[in-house]
Amino acid sequence: MVLREQWFSRWSSGSTSGTLQNVRRMSVRVRALEAADAPLLWDYLRLSIFVRPGDPPTPADLVYRPEIACYVADWGRYGDDGVLAVDDATGADMGAAWLRLWPGMETGYGFVDRSTPELAIAVRPEHRGRGIGACLLDALLDRASQRHRAVSLSVSLENPAVALYQRHGFRAIAESSGTLVMRCTFAR
Repeated sequence: MVLREQWFSRWSSGSTSGTLQNVRRMSVRVRALEAADAPLLWDYLRLSIFVRPGDPPTPADLVYRPEIACYVADWGRYGDDGVLAVDDATGADMGAAWLRLWPGMETGYGFVDRSTPELAIAVRPEHRGRGIGACLLDALLDRASQRHRAVSLSVSLENPAVALYQRHGFRAIAESSGTLVMRCTFAR
């Protein structure tokens, strides 16, 4: 299957004063994850863990705990799919979104059922708030809608991304200990 590359352009400003100083046009390409991208997923897995403002960053070794590592370990198995956002000018990766099916006993925090893949997403902190997460979600949900009836995810109630997920059609189906399980069901 050929993935059509998706592009979007945004104005990016390094200014915090409200004026548009140091403005540059940012062109981002979203492409399918490749086998060579698998090592990047470990970094994005760490970045996908919600950290409250003011709290210390997630320790790098946390992603190797079995309950977290299961989201990327052995990447490329049946049902794995994902997209990567790349700055077209520099070639730097900016964010990733991926899906994983849970065919065996192993499950993720947003598990719904064996036929519903769970979504994970992260954007590098320096690129957040620029629409990259929305672009990644658009691309991945488009791909998922061709193969699956729904996609699920798990998110902290405190995470501002809850609103992004809701705008993309996700609805809460369960809540426990400050965490939502959300599902986006595709029209057929």
